[in-house]
Amino acid sequence: MYIKEKKQLNLLSIRIAIFICLSGFIGANAQQVIEERISSLDTSYLKSKNELEDYILDTGDQLNIEFIGIPELSGLFSIDEQGEIYFKRIKNTYIRGLTIKELTQLLEERYEEFLLNPEIYIRISRFKPIRVALRGEVRSSGILNLPSFTSTNVKTILKPLETSQPSLRLNNKTSKSFTNSTSLELSPNKNTMLDSSMNSNNLIKRNNSYLTTLSNAIQMAGGLTSYSDISKIEIIRDIPIGKGGGKKRAIINFNSYIKKADNSYDIRLFDGDDIFIPRLQEQDKSIIPNSILSGLSPKFINVSIGGRIEKPGEVRIPVEGSLSDVMNLSGPRKPLSGKIYLIRYNQDGTLLRKSITYSSSATPGSPRNPYLIAGDLITVKNSFLGKTSETLKTISEPFIGIYATKEVIETMTGKDIN
Repeated sequence: MYIKEKKQLNLLSIRIAIFICLSGFIGANAQQVIEERISSLDTSYLKSKNELEDYILDTGDQLNIEFIGIPELSGLFSIDEQGEIYFKRIKNTYIRGLTIKELTQLLEERYEEFLLNPEIYIRISRFKPIRVALRGEVRSSGILNLPSFTSTNVKTILKPLETSQPSLRLNNKTSKSFTNSTSLELSPNKNTMLDSSMNSNNLIKRNNSYLTTLSNAIQMAGGLTSYSDISKIEIIRDIPIGKGGGKKRAIINFNSYIKKADNSYDIRLFDGDDIFIPRLQEQDKSIIPNSILSGLSPKFINVSIGGRIEKPGEVRIPVEGSLSDVMNLSGPRKPLSGKIYLIRYNQDGTLLRKSITYSSSATPGSPRNPYLIAGDLITVKNSFLGKTSETLKTISEPFIGIYATKEVIETMTGKDIN
């Protein structure tokens, strides 16, 4: 028995010694790998990603312009309503439509008249508000007005859903008008900045939470539908004057964003961008839950219901809820109720007024149980018998009141009133 225990102790000692040796070896290898990774970095990593290469300056932009060695000419300059900036020596200067690089070159050329080899650096201190058009299969398409922000106080804007910002690059630099054959590259940007507080449902890891991107626009438009073809999102953008002007186009597959938490194609939006999301021929039921998890769509929407219903008022339903959801949440219909009337503002601004022959057993999304959108107004109308009874009640109510008064007086006085 003693020999057996001694052998077990020896085996245990050997195992401990082997473990210590392996731990030291693994630690040394890990340290070596870390050192190799660090040593692989060079100063080229610090170079600007130049994501504003195609950013077009306009009214509302504020520029920090530095004249090297001449502080009296440097300062903050805002582009006015005419698209101009007032500079010392060269006075009012029209710069609308230029990029930062183009403005830098033009200013250096103009100031050669007054300065010897002028050197100018420009960065945007405050970005202008932007307007983009979002059309197609979203819940509320139209023109979106997106807020401005400053590079020194970025938290003053709303809390958008922002990620990395690939830039749209035009291969054919001499193109002067938009054509379907224009070829584009998407160049992902991997800048790293501090994340702001995000939607608690959002599982997408973002590199930057302060700029306006495609995901922001979709979110502001109410989110996606189960018919949104996000594999073929089209973005049309203005080309700077220095690159020939006109338009360029990119087709973006956004599936990786909501299915794989990949933000590579959540591109930054510029003023004047035109975004189109086509419609699928068949419904894809996976889009809604995925878009909710990725923060593109809300969980719930609010609609209002009134008329012959037990609990009229505002009702909260799932983002792709149907009429049956509202009816179940607002209680049963009152007796003698009739058809249901729907009032809705369409995406094109027109007003929809529709009578619905409701069926609780109908498939959601069908004519008798349609999907609803935020802001819908629903009224449960009277049936024919209900209207008739209301009419009879209105006519007979005065006479019933007179008869009841006569009965009370006769009871109190004991006299028969004729």
